[in-house]
Amino acid sequence: MDKNISSDGDRNDNDERTSECDIKEEIRLETNNSPLKGIRSGAVIRPEPLFHRKTRLIIDTHYNNGHNLLRNGLEETEYENLKLISLDKLFDNKNETFIGFGLPNVYLTIPNEPKDGYDKFAAFMFWRQLSAIIPTKGRVQSGFLIRLRDLPENITEIIRQSMKKHSNQRHVSCAYASACVLNSAGFTSSGADLRNHFGARALFQQIYEYGLEFKGKPLTLDFIRTTQSTLEEHFHQVRKKELTSIGRTFKKIYNECSTSKDKTRAPLIVANDIPMNPIVISNVPSLTRLQISRPGRIGAFVRKIWGSHTLFRVIPNTEKTDISNYLPQTLQAFPSKNPDLFTRIKKYFLFSRPVVITIRKNMASLWDDHGEFSSGSLASMMSIHTSKDPHPYNIVITGNHLIGMHHNPILNSKLVDWLLSKHVLISGYDDDVRFAGEAWMVHEQDGVALHLSNNSGTYRPNEEQLIKAAQFVSDAFPGLKIETHQSSDQIQLPSQMINEQEKNSFFTLKNIFIIFLAFIVWLCIFKFSHHD
Repeated sequence: MDKNISSDGDRNDNDERTSECDIKEEIRLETNNSPLKGIRSGAVIRPEPLFHRKTRLIIDTHYNNGHNLLRNGLEETEYENLKLISLDKLFDNKNETFIGFGLPNVYLTIPNEPKDGYDKFAAFMFWRQLSAIIPTKGRVQSGFLIRLRDLPENITEIIRQSMKKHSNQRHVSCAYASACVLNSAGFTSSGADLRNHFGARALFQQIYEYGLEFKGKPLTLDFIRTTQSTLEEHFHQVRKKELTSIGRTFKKIYNECSTSKDKTRAPLIVANDIPMNPIVISNVPSLTRLQISRPGRIGAFVRKIWGSHTLFRVIPNTEKTDISNYLPQTLQAFPSKNPDLFTRIKKYFLFSRPVVITIRKNMASLWDDHGEFSSGSLASMMSIHTSKDPHPYNIVITGNHLIGMHHNPILNSKLVDWLLSKHVLISGYDDDVRFAGEAWMVHEQDGVALHLSNNSGTYRPNEEQLIKAAQFVSDAFPGLKIETHQSSDQIQLPSQMINEQEKNSFFTLKNIFIIFLAFIVWLCIFKFSHHD
């Protein structure tokens, strides 16, 4: 089960929430209890945060040609500003029950009575049309789905009767209409009435945080991603749609009243399978624990503006791989004896110990424990790095774990990424740092390769430490191919994909920002001392 752990590594009993609807602690894809049971398309289980809510493991099924598994993912078909996906491609059966959260439509879907397709409960915003039970014809709106896994058939029939009860009625929103159907059928969320939520985002967040129960008994839920947008990006767009819903409703009413006969029907989508490539080939049984940071409320507010900067912590089996056998020496932050001006500003002002500890507590107030995973499962979770779409991870290896950060910002800001991805911020001034650098994942036809560099201006590991770090990662994650790159190599590292003139210029945006922040800090100190 998912577990919440306080920022210092101890479990926080007050904040711990576990239930039967959480993902099981060990993900074994070959068992009947796997979240991937019933999934036909290429899929990856990976953690995704939702602002300050708990991090959950989701099933990512969106199409990505460069990913060895997701190349067989769901392709979206556009129709009248909607993106549709094939249910025949998503599932290998017609017995699934799920709640769909499109952009921003919410719909409740169950197997039809002949069990040869699906019916959905469709409702409309601001009482625009009567709700109805309609056949999906094998396609629904893309977004995020909440699957009620292995739901007994008698409960499905109860939902069907509730859908009939609420059909031919008008509702304030499609989310509220679906909540009414579920409530009438006997569903609650942590004992709360689902009808308390009128918007799509609010309803999803309630279920994401607290799960669902049927007549008091917790259900097993799977959160399925079918869109290219991350969880936070998708519901950021949903909120924008909700804020403009009145204008869009009037536009739809006008279009519905038009006498145009040129309206086309949504296309049927043919499901085709694409051969998948391997991730990691290994017969060595090895499981590694994964924990994901959860921000405090201040950190959650900041990430809505600056995008998600989530920390992950990977804890290898120390009985099999002891880091001290590879990297016995610790590294110090900012080790230069004669640092330049900007390094001094960063060391004593911008990234001083009090500043780093304050920022980090807001970035990672809790750690969600997702259990243990194989090398292949962990490797498949990482975003793919390409020259056109770089996805570097800043990583730090300590005596106990590997910790890193990968950003997926709503607002793409190099300055923000530089500020929140510093190795000293990731380590939190840990006194047991053994290595720091960059990592990025490349998918190849015969598997994946993790590229590792010692590119860290904060800790400055040498070439020998880079090689030893690669050996440690290779042994900790059996079967994973490792390629190393010196920060001084001629190749262009992910973080160095910037204009050479900008990099060599003294008055870059980054340097000006450093000087400005240092001036503000100095001004505050001067004013405080003068006041005394």
